[in-house]
Amino acid sequence: MAERRFKPYFILPPALAMVMGFLMTLGLVVRHVQVPAPTPVMSSSNTVEAGIYNNVVIVAMAAAGLAVVYILIKRGLIRVFAYFKDALIIFLIYSLVTFYVFEYAQSYGLIPLLLVSTFYPLTLGLTAALSYMSLYSGSQWLRMIGIVSYSAMAGSLLAMSLPPLTAALVPIVLAVYDLFMVYKGLLGRLVESMKGGVGRSILRGLVLDLKDTAIGVGDLVIYSLMSSFIVAVAGLNAVALYIILLLGVLLGFYLTYRVLIPLRGYAPALPLPVLLGFIPVAILMHAI
Repeated sequence: MAERRFKPYFILPPALAMVMGFLMTLGLVVRHVQVPAPTPVMSSSNTVEAGIYNNVVIVAMAAAGLAVVYILIKRGLIRVFAYFKDALIIFLIYSLVTFYVFEYAQSYGLIPLLLVSTFYPLTLGLTAALSYMSLYSGSQWLRMIGIVSYSAMAGSLLAMSLPPLTAALVPIVLAVYDLFMVYKGLLGRLVESMKGGVGRSILRGLVLDLKDTAIGVGDLVIYSLMSSFIVAVAGLNAVALYIILLLGVLLGFYLTYRVLIPLRGYAPALPLPVLLGFIPVAILMHAI
């Protein structure tokens, strides 16, 4: 979810998330890496019915997570929330780093990186560095690098692990979910109760806070997923489609700030980027 007025430098996070997701996914696709389904409860079938079911599961998980955040903060359990949030993000970063280091080392024959004496120091070191940048650094630019990095990794992994029809529906379904939650649901209430830099600092790691502007990590994950999906489906022929997607998403992101932000001081950061970027490219892919 985007918040407050547009600053030119803030176009960097969505752009970097999409570029990083594209490159990481391309690196896996050219080596034909097979990624298992993200959770046992999700279907691996590439059918419309399975896509709808998987997206219901994703929305339910997102809504449950948001409800937990909202309840903990509204009840004043800030320290409990902070410990839980930090632990969850650090575990997520470690899981993502471990996956990518292992898959890239194995796929590209970097055998020395798979040795116990190098693998664990490398993965733990990268985890510590990204965790510090994302959660504890006083530098806004280091926080951006850390948060964008693990958001891009998460988006790429989702695009690779989800069945194509499920992955194609995720941005559209979550754009509708984002629109509802910001204007009618818990997310809008949470933002209203936490306006200002001090309030947003509680959510550090879940939102990217740059001066007077904030964007949710979930939005960055979906930006990465969209560009990663193009590569996962179209492979090396995805460059032209990716450029169209990137321009459309960034235009939607800019219009969100110029058109939607003035209405309430905050706005959902997915609907316009998905409408102007992902849906046209998905139509082109189907036509081709």
